[in-house]
Amino acid sequence: MARQRGVDRRDGVLAFVIAALAIIHTRIVTKLRNALDEHEREKRRLQSILRVRDAPRAHGDGLFEPIGVARSSFSRRNGTPRQGGALVPLARCEIKLEAKLPRALLEGLEEYSHAWVIYVFHANTNLTGTRAGGAAKGKVSVPRLDGGRVGALATRTPHRPVPVGLSVGTVERVDTERGVVVLGGMDLVDGTPVLDIKPYVPFCDSIEGAKAPNWVGREALGKDEPLKIERVDFAERASAPLSSSFVRSSSAKALYSGVDAFKSFVKEVLSYDIRSIRERNAPPEKRKFDTYRVILCDVEVEYTITDRVVEVIGATAIPHEVFDDFERAKAEIEAREALGELPKRRAAK
Repeated sequence: MARQRGVDRRDGVLAFVIAALAIIHTRIVTKLRNALDEHEREKRRLQSILRVRDAPRAHGDGLFEPIGVARSSFSRRNGTPRQGGALVPLARCEIKLEAKLPRALLEGLEEYSHAWVIYVFHANTNLTGTRAGGAAKGKVSVPRLDGGRVGALATRTPHRPVPVGLSVGTVERVDTERGVVVLGGMDLVDGTPVLDIKPYVPFCDSIEGAKAPNWVGREALGKDEPLKIERVDFAERASAPLSSSFVRSSSAKALYSGVDAFKSFVKEVLSYDIRSIRERNAPPEKRKFDTYRVILCDVEVEYTITDRVVEVIGATAIPHEVFDDFERAKAEIEAREALGELPKRRAAK
């Protein structure tokens, strides 16, 4: 009897060890997949920056060469709102002028409360096709119409025949000496090439009596708003990871005064359902994920959604170099090409 109990105890321990190893294996595989996905996204980002930089040379003019690059709260396309100022006023964007440009360009901008920014949607997955004259989408799915399709030029979609964006933000700070302007409420992705900055002039930029479709306004659809989130909570176990991730993120520390300000920004982003239309509308048993992630200021925030309630359950800092100018991005790509990590580019004709 005693021998049998010993065998049962040994089998129980063995089963426990096997189960623990299975869990560890799953976590390792998940981390490896996430690392590979991150590498692929970074590769596409670098290639997009280089295409934007080299495109004017290929066409024989420099009319649209960017004046600078944006350092943004939004590290990736996922989670970036279409209208930052209205939806996420705590979003921050730092634009640094190219070294060759005179810093005096920014003098006087601090006298305005808001400014327009014109930029390139460099993170578009179809950027190569549209630049080469490829077919652009006629209609796009609108998240606030729960997938309803509208003509691309009747929306703010990044996927346009000419991938140029226009956003307005609050002028938070102008550092003429460094050639830097910090804007609030901006919906630019980190690394965005900036084409121009213009002051917002209320008497002519705000049009009295202007109208728009009902689905465009803030909370225009009321309780039927498909992106509406009732509440955003932070789990107790997420407190320490969020704090440590903030400390490790140079981007977060550059754009926010402390971890509480960063948490308020995270809460604003997650106050709208940023999942894909397919994932949002799928029945629970058919959803691809139990938890979701969004990368903000190089911090990967993990959360769950249940009955329109978001709970933040974790955070991890992701090392990421923000390129100060396009030449550094080009050097990085060329180095990776030399190592065989990226495919060779075709020479511009």
